[in-house]
Amino acid sequence: MKKKQLNQKNQQNNVIIPLNYTIVVMGPAYGTQSAYCAYQFTQTLLTQTTHTIKNIFFYADGVYNGNSYTDPANDEFDLISAWQQLAETYCFPLNICVAAAQRRGITEQNLANHFTLTGLSELSEAVAICDRVIQF
Repeated sequence: MKKKQLNQKNQQNNVIIPLNYTIVVMGPAYGTQSAYCAYQFTQTLLTQTTHTIKNIFFYADGVYNGNSYTDPANDEFDLISAWQQLAETYCFPLNICVAAAQRRGITEQNLANHFTLTGLSELSEAVAICDRVIQF
């Protein structure tokens, strides 16, 4: 059966096909809403749908989400810990662009747990194999 016909059949039967997502986070952990919105979207997607996350890629200022030296005030949401808990619970990688990280002082020594320094090839591969890419 052709893909178009299969999609029409699934729409007629109101079947929701689970999709694989790649999330690209370009905003820092604090100072903008971008990374927090990405976290909320990811958490909602994982807890309230049948969709899956294949990869989360932190790029540009988004690499600050993986800095273990970040220390929010007691009354602030700890976004770095939240990302770590989500990755541990749902078993997906938290990839950080190594070039962007180096430019911003993020190295293996100050990289938070569950975050991995990778190249853009990791992002390219994730984009190629997933159904949807969402950028924050």
